[in-house]
Amino acid sequence: MSERERQVGAFIQGLLIEKQCDYDAFYHLTFLLRSSVLLPVFSSASRPGGSQSKLGSQLQVGKNYHLLLLIRPRQLKYRGPAESARADAGKPGLAALALRQIARDARGVSGERIILQHHPVSGRIVDPDWEWEQQRYILVETAVGRAVLNRKAAEDDLKGKGGELAVGGLLEWELWRSELLALLDSAGGPA
Repeated sequence: MSERERQVGAFIQGLLIEKQCDYDAFYHLTFLLRSSVLLPVFSSASRPGGSQSKLGSQLQVGKNYHLLLLIRPRQLKYRGPAESARADAGKPGLAALALRQIARDARGVSGERIILQHHPVSGRIVDPDWEWEQQRYILVETAVGRAVLNRKAAEDDLKGKGGELAVGGLLEWELWRSELLALLDSAGGPA
């Protein structure tokens, strides 16, 4: 296995189990990850290469995908490498949110169901200045795999402390959302 293949394997991988489209523009995707984790993902990114089609439109329910996810955090906090080693011992890196939905069958409403969705709420910094498609990101290792945060937005949220970010440091945030930035194939590039 090549280094590029190992790197792709470090990113989030999941089976697409649900795909909903709002207004032919926004895709709400649900991926089943290992350990029965359900991860909701929002897709609004254009396909690489300038096409106007959305990434979500390419995805097929029932298929596995390697994902490059962009975490959109709320209330971002940073702990340096020394402080984070003490702070996160035994701390879960995922938060679950119970989502109530009305289940429907062919005859109409059949009752309410509760789905437990999971969201990464922290990530250890792998690279504080990672580049993808000529954009700068913070590459983090979350409880479900690697993802990125927008570097500029993180610096703004951290109120000028973005220069302190270091490999091994810990970023923590409140539940918010994850967006599909790109699909990764087994060779490590965009799908």
